[in-house]
Amino acid sequence: MRALHRDPHGARVGLIANGALLLSGDRVHVEIDVADGAWLEVVESTGTVAYRGEQPSSWTVDATVGDGAALSWGSLPFVVSDNATTHRGTRLRLHGTGRALLQEKIVLGRAGQFGGDIAMSLDAVDDSGPLQREHLDLSQPARVLPGILGRLRALDTVTALGWTPQPPEGLVAGLSGAGETWFPLDRSGSVFRWIGGGLFQDTLGDPTFTAWRAELLAKYPRRDATPPRRAAPQPPAPTLATRFGG
Repeated sequence: MRALHRDPHGARVGLIANGALLLSGDRVHVEIDVADGAWLEVVESTGTVAYRGEQPSSWTVDATVGDGAALSWGSLPFVVSDNATTHRGTRLRLHGTGRALLQEKIVLGRAGQFGGDIAMSLDAVDDSGPLQREHLDLSQPARVLPGILGRLRALDTVTALGWTPQPPEGLVAGLSGAGETWFPLDRSGSVFRWIGGGLFQDTLGDPTFTAWRAELLAKYPRRDATPPRRAAPQPPAPTLATRFGG
């Protein structure tokens, strides 16, 4: 990870891969610990492709968010190639008034492909117990069953935990439009999900994430600010000088 912006209370960091992944047999494991009262944003520089191969691959995240802290992670597309078998899992622990916001974009297959097999899981808890537990079997045999995905190839899921933001305009809990659904969790949280033929058709996922992210980070007014450096003493300016640049 590389720090992109920071202030005394938190940072935005970029997740940057130094090689191709996920190759057959790759195991990527990311651990995050956001201290009490801090904020952290994770952004990705590129999407991720699970490539074909004989061995399964996996991408797992373990995150802990402290009391009064905030975690935001907006993922770029995770593409499952033909003949790939992969697992994408997230384990999240919130303490006190900690909050988290996650966006996951799944694309089944590269251009012209049907896509391989992927299982997705989310296990989120707070100090009182479970917040959201989900397991999605999107292997080829499962997703062609009636009422699952059929020939649809893309999912966009935005999950807010620790508070319950409002849905995109026009959506009602439990009802869906042309591929999108929003529902509040039983305790503290909201989930928006879009399903369709391709992410280019998704017009609500990113605006939902952007709106909920602004709400999540509203109490951190100095985010994105880099602490100013103390300027070194400068000699007196000459009588005549030329200055280039801003």
